[in-house]
Amino acid sequence: MRTIATIILLTSLLSSTFQPAFARKAKKLNKTSAIATLDDEKFNLYYLESVLQREKGNLTAQFNLLRRALEIKPNAPEALFDLAEVASQSEILEPEQIEALYKKATEKSPDNTFYLESYGKYEMKNGNFKEAIPIFKQLSHNELKRATAYQMLVTIYEQQQDFDNLITTLDEWEKAEGGSEEIQNMKMKTCFQMKHYEEGFKIASQLIKENPDNDYYPVTCAEAYLQKGDTATAWKTYEKAIQKNPGSLSAQLFRVYYFQYTQNEPQLLDACESVILNAQQPSDIRVSLAQGLISNLKGTKAENRITQIYKKLWQQPMSDTRLPELYGQYLASKNAPDTAYIPCMKKILEINPANESARLTLIQDRLNHRDYKAAAGLCSEGIKLNPRKLLYYYLGGGALFQQKHIDESLQMFSNGTHYVSTTKDKEIVSGFYSAYADALHESGKIRESYACYDSALVYNPSNVICLNNYAYFLSLAEERLDQAEQMSARTLKIEPDNPTYIDTYAWILFVKKDYEQARAYIEQALKLVKDEKEDASLYEHAGDIYIQLKRKKEARQAWKKALQLGSNSTTLRQKIKKSKYIRP
Repeated sequence: MRTIATIILLTSLLSSTFQPAFARKAKKLNKTSAIATLDDEKFNLYYLESVLQREKGNLTAQFNLLRRALEIKPNAPEALFDLAEVASQSEILEPEQIEALYKKATEKSPDNTFYLESYGKYEMKNGNFKEAIPIFKQLSHNELKRATAYQMLVTIYEQQQDFDNLITTLDEWEKAEGGSEEIQNMKMKTCFQMKHYEEGFKIASQLIKENPDNDYYPVTCAEAYLQKGDTATAWKTYEKAIQKNPGSLSAQLFRVYYFQYTQNEPQLLDACESVILNAQQPSDIRVSLAQGLISNLKGTKAENRITQIYKKLWQQPMSDTRLPELYGQYLASKNAPDTAYIPCMKKILEINPANESARLTLIQDRLNHRDYKAAAGLCSEGIKLNPRKLLYYYLGGGALFQQKHIDESLQMFSNGTHYVSTTKDKEIVSGFYSAYADALHESGKIRESYACYDSALVYNPSNVICLNNYAYFLSLAEERLDQAEQMSARTLKIEPDNPTYIDTYAWILFVKKDYEQARAYIEQALKLVKDEKEDASLYEHAGDIYIQLKRKKEARQAWKKALQLGSNSTTLRQKIKKSKYIRP
C-alpha cells in the first residue's frame, strides 16, 4: 500500500514538471491543501491496515496502527472507537484511558448509536452503572436501539436490586413500544421480588389467560405463594400446572424449591435427581444442582446417592463436560482409586474429544492394564486433534513398541521429532528420546539408538530408565564399560532398591570380570524381586555369575529357575546341558 501511494505522488510530481512553463507560472501551489491531502492518505493507509489486522486477529498490530493513525488525526471518531474496542479486548490500556476513548469517539460522532451502545456496555461490564445509565437513557430515544437500551437498563436495575427504578423503566418501555409479553413478564417478576403480591398475581393472571399453554406463569405463581409462606396454595397451583403439562420443566424445578422450603429431605433428593437426570433441563441448572447435592451429601449417610445418580448419568448422552468434571473433582476429594475415574473420563472424552486431561488419564489407565492397543489408538486420535503434542507421540510410540509393532513405533517417534523444539517440559522430551532409542535398538539401529540415549540425557541427566537401558545395552555390546558402570551406579543412587537396576549393575561387573562383586549385587537383586515372572533374566544372570565362580550347582539351579519362569533366552538350555556360560 505504501508503494501505491508513492507511485501516485511521483506521478503527480512528474505531470507538474513537464507542463509548459507558462502553465506552471499561472498556477499557484496551495501547500496547505497538499499537506492535508497527504495526511489523509497516510491516515487512510494506517486505518485500513488496522482493519485488516483486526480481521486477522492481530490485536497488537491493530493497536499500534491505530495509534499511528491518531497521531495524524487525533479526533478521528472511527480510529478512537476502534482503539477503545481493541484496548478493551486486550487490556493494553487502563480502564480510565479506554473510557476516555469511548467518550471522545461518541462526542465526535454523536449520531453513531453503535458507538454509544458499545460505550454503555463497556461501562456496564466494568460495573460503572452510574455512568452507563445516562448512556442507555439517551439511547432509548432512538427507535432502532430502544429495545436494547431498555433491556440494559432493566439488567442494571435488577443487579442493583433497585426495583422502584426497574418498575419505572418498564412503564416507560411499555409506553414507548406498547404492551408486550416480555415487559409484562418482567413486571410480574419484579412485583414478586418487591413482595407486591397482589399486583404480581394480577399481571400473572392476565399472562396465563393470554398464554394458556405456557406453564411458566402458573409455576412462577406457585413459587410466589411459596415465597409468601402459603405452602398449601403453592402446591395446589403446582398440581394444576403439572396436570396440564406433565413434562413441564418449570414444574419439575418447582418440586426442588418446594421440598427444600418444607425441609423434606427424602423428597428433595428425589426432586434433585429428577432434574439432574433430565437432559431437557438447562445445563447450568443441572450442574448447579449436582454441585449442591455433592456439597450437602458428602460425609453423610446418604453420600452413596451421589454415585447412584452418576451411574445413571453414564447411561445418558451428554453435551456438557461439567457434570462428569464435577464427579471427577468429588472423587479426587475422596482420594478414590484411579479406576473410579475411568467412567468419568470416558464420558468427558465422549463429549469433548479435545479434552487432553481426560485422554491422558485414559491412556495411562490402558498402559497400566497393558492394553497397549487401546493406548496406541487413544494417542493416534489425540495426534489428529493436536499434532503438536509430543506426549502423544511418546506414549503412542511406546505402546506400539510394546506390541512389537517396531516399524509403526519408529514412524510415530520419527513424526514426533518435529515437535521436540516446541515442547517446554524437558522430562517429556527426555522420556521421548529414551523410548525412541529403545525402539531403534530393537530394530538393530544401534548407533542411532545411542545418539537418542545421549539426547535423552541432555534433557534429563537423571532419567533412570534411560540410564539403565543405555548402560545395559553398552554392557551387552561390551563397549564403553566404564561409562556404562557410571550410568548404572547413578540409577542405584536414585532408586537403590530397584532389582532391575541392581541386575544391570551386576551384569556390567560380570562383563568386566569382577565376578565376586557381581555375585553380591545379583543376590541383592534377587532378594528384592517381588514378581518372579517378571525377572527370569535375573536368575539367568545369577547362573552366569555362579558358573564363572565355579559354583556349578548354584548356577544350574538359577538357570533352571529362569527356564521355569518362562525365559526366552536362546542359549539357556545349552547352558544347563553343558554346565557352562555361553555368550548369547
